[in-house]
Amino acid sequence: MEDTAGDGAIEPYPAPDSEAEAIRRGYEQFAPPQVPAGMYYDRPTGLVLPQGVRPASVGRVAGAYCLAVALFIGTLGVGYLIWALVTWGHGQTPAQRLLGLRCWEPSADRGAGGVAGQVAGRGKMAIRQVTGILLNGELLMGPFIMLLSPTLNSVGDFFAGTVVLHDPDGLLVPAPREP
Repeated sequence: MEDTAGDGAIEPYPAPDSEAEAIRRGYEQFAPPQVPAGMYYDRPTGLVLPQGVRPASVGRVAGAYCLAVALFIGTLGVGYLIWALVTWGHGQTPAQRLLGLRCWEPSADRGAGGVAGQVAGRGKMAIRQVTGILLNGELLMGPFIMLLSPTLNSVGDFFAGTVVLHDPDGLLVPAPREP
């Protein structure tokens, strides 16, 4: 601010001419992006999410990982795979279903209707699981990759383009399948 009139009155800075000028004027003066109704912007992850859900915590992600291993061993693998085929249609693994977590596929373009994402379908869940098992070395590197990522993404989430959300009230509903 400066005294341009010479009378001691301070005039505010004029409005910035460009976005670059607005950025140059201050640090941490972040304006969240416009979001569709029923959504909110989660600043730590940079995601636009539905109201009533939040990114899964480190504890929940680690718990789901440990529970998945225990369920796989407890059901001798076969029961887990059958259960997984059923729950994948809801954007969940069996462990995520028990802990109230769900895989969300954020959308960068927010297509028709302003939707900023959707629940991951069977195809994305299959990609997520298979790449996770093959590329994580599942029992060795998987937990470290998940816990070091700001959005708690595993390698499988990276390839499937999903994030894990805590959905305790079951607000996220899978998109209806096209005939």
